[in-house]
Amino acid sequence: MKKVKVNSIKLNCSNGRIEKGEVTTLPDDEVAKIIKLRPHVITILDSVEEKPKKVVKKSILKRARNSNGTLKADDPSTPDINEAWEKK
Repeated sequence: MKKVKVNSIKLNCSNGRIEKGEVTTLPDDEVAKIIKLRPHVITILDSVEEKPKKVVKKSILKRARNSNGTLKADDPSTPDINEAWEKK
């Protein structure tokens, strides 16, 4: 990853439209492609290490239903368990 400054009026890249004077971080292969096609458009400021992406595990919940298909209510006598929702 490279931190780059845009020198032209605008630059359309993977981060969207970047205006003149703005600084953004782009992948190395994209920077190489831009420099090959239009070397005057960006100035490389710094190399940035990629941070490992965190894997967010979502627990997908859906409404619990009774045997007849109606929505199940939460039992107030069990405050630490919500019976109205179940894992998908």
